[in-house]
Amino acid sequence: MTSTVQILMSLCLSIVLSPSFESLVQAQMTKKRCMSQPNVSKKVDKVIHECQEEIKMSLIEDAIRVFKEDWHDRKKRSVDDEEGVPHPTVVSHEDKWIAGCLMQCVYRKNNAIDKNGWPTLDGLVNLYTDGVSEQGYFMATLRGVDRCLKGTSMKYKVKRNDVADNFEQCGVAFDVFDCISDMITEYCSDQPSHEFH
Repeated sequence: MTSTVQILMSLCLSIVLSPSFESLVQAQMTKKRCMSQPNVSKKVDKVIHECQEEIKMSLIEDAIRVFKEDWHDRKKRSVDDEEGVPHPTVVSHEDKWIAGCLMQCVYRKNNAIDKNGWPTLDGLVNLYTDGVSEQGYFMATLRGVDRCLKGTSMKYKVKRNDVADNFEQCGVAFDVFDCISDMITEYCSDQPSHEFH
């Protein structure tokens, strides 16, 4: 006579070995990606007002400087800056500069830049992964930040030993933020062909 334990074991094995169980496990595994929310939005909310005030002052100072500058030289520099790696986010140069300056301020207030004003790998990874315990998210963010920093550094010809000027810092910060955001979104949307490699 078959014992109750043997019947239960047989039933469990048939469930575990069935194709529908495998698809259920796959569905559960894919749902676990990016379940915990990073604290980055809280950190941004905490400092954004201060950053907005700093940007207002910077805009006024920049407007005065631009007014005094030869417009032709500025336009030529802007065209030269855009050569190289095309960027997927289409925004006006002014909007990109303002958003980049806000991000540079957020990065600075969260210890994600070095003494010369350049974003750092450790600082950005800490900012974007704070509050997340998922190892896959952490590793994807680490790879994404590294890739974004390298690409942006090449685009802007960043020399880490040189102090970045405000205009340059804002452009770098915008492109780094935009790139990292795209990479994290791709990872969290569970598109394996687009994961960070």
